[in-house]
Amino acid sequence: MQGSGSSENEFGAQNTTYLRSTEYGNPFDDQATSAAGMDGSQNYRNADHGGSPRQPIPNMYAEKQGNMDMYAQKAAAHGTAGGTGGDGNVHKGNHEHIEQLEITKTRRCWVLFAWLLTWWIPSPLLGLCGRMRRPDVRMAWREKVAICVLIVLSWVFLLFLIIGLGLILCPKEYVWTLDDVAGRNTEKSSFVALRGSVYDITDFMKQKHGDSAYSSTPDIMLQFYAGQDVNASFPIPVRVACPQFVSEKTDPNYLFYYPVQGASDDIDPNQANMFQHAMNRDPLSKELQDPNFFAKYALPMLKKFKKGGVVWKYDWINSMYKDQAKYWRVINKEVFNMQPYFDAAKSQLNTNKKYNLLDSRLESIMDQSGFGTADITKEYDALPWDPATKLANYNCMKNLFYVGEVDDRQSVRCLFTNYMLLAFACVLMLVVLVKFLAALQFGNKKRPVPPSKFVICQVPCYTEDDDSLIKTVNSLTALEYQDNHKLIFIICDGNIIGSGNDKPTPRIVLDILG
Repeated sequence: MQGSGSSENEFGAQNTTYLRSTEYGNPFDDQATSAAGMDGSQNYRNADHGGSPRQPIPNMYAEKQGNMDMYAQKAAAHGTAGGTGGDGNVHKGNHEHIEQLEITKTRRCWVLFAWLLTWWIPSPLLGLCGRMRRPDVRMAWREKVAICVLIVLSWVFLLFLIIGLGLILCPKEYVWTLDDVAGRNTEKSSFVALRGSVYDITDFMKQKHGDSAYSSTPDIMLQFYAGQDVNASFPIPVRVACPQFVSEKTDPNYLFYYPVQGASDDIDPNQANMFQHAMNRDPLSKELQDPNFFAKYALPMLKKFKKGGVVWKYDWINSMYKDQAKYWRVINKEVFNMQPYFDAAKSQLNTNKKYNLLDSRLESIMDQSGFGTADITKEYDALPWDPATKLANYNCMKNLFYVGEVDDRQSVRCLFTNYMLLAFACVLMLVVLVKFLAALQFGNKKRPVPPSKFVICQVPCYTEDDDSLIKTVNSLTALEYQDNHKLIFIICDGNIIGSGNDKPTPRIVLDILG
């Protein structure tokens, strides 16, 4: 061993020499140990200071040598079968040791799972094409593939949460509000709303239609139709819409329409400017002589121009019902404007209940004077009537008063994925905030206890100059290790004179160390 002592060097730092011990792997030979002053009984004498012998240091090298001999005996007992790879090892010898380890339940489950993910890759193929002849190598390869499969599946799952789940909970709908339709009133894009549906008439209005008496031009359609609700232009005779309630005897000439002239103030203001596709309006038109003109001619023509449905915000519908006392009702998300019906039914023109076509029980749940909400689905489903009566009333309402559906694009169901992503973002931000707060230091930082471990600082040098070596040595002496646990070991790699130096590197180191 080498003696230890302390002195102030020329750089202002405490210079310390340490023991070179064989305790940690015997880095020095026996001659160096003997030269340092260690006798056969492992007593250390400080030759430099003439001190008394220190406490004996255990001969750890001899202890480790005994452990190595014991390990060699155990390895020999296992024979010369080879290493842990089993059959197919490239090299076998006595130096390999087979250690039998108990396979845990977790390991068995993972191996089974890895096989479930990679069963489609036969082992002979791996041995032939992949040159994996050892079973443990093939198993390691399968485990890596299983991990890659799990990573890909996690990507797919995240994509499903971000994209697929939203489409399942809230399928894409091609719907429009009346505000959306009103914005499409130009020559390049013209939409109209008609009985709950939206149609793109941009190309249709350029085509010639009508007859000589009532010809239509693109300018007229652009002025009076584009961006509008054109229900008033296509009135449907009540006898056609509700054949179960209006007989030929009651209306032989198909003159019964809603809204009833003179009974309702809720009339489309654009009606006066729109052509009425009503029976007997144009004697020269064979199509208009048909009372079922809308279903037979108008719908098939407009079908190819259909863009989607009309939707209404439920808050607006409920406001119309409760705040303005309008007869807007929702049944199974379908919106019905019953205002023309009740205007006629409550007018003085309604003699002999002529305009009370619907079932009285249905009328009673619709006319509740602002009680409850506009949605009467539960009351409608609870009505005690037979299926035929229910169907007749529903068809009559659908043909005459249907205006669209409830807009649920802002419902919780449709916004669930947005809320979920927002929650994930909030969690991430919370984690970042917690980490930031945890990193803040509001008090004085306690000085850590100096480590008590032994440390060897090796400094290889080749062509460094005086300043570089001085800075290196000073930084190492300032390390917060106890002086008697720290050894600075400077290695000069050759007797070389570096560029800009006038002395070889070993000479510079010796001059620095004194």
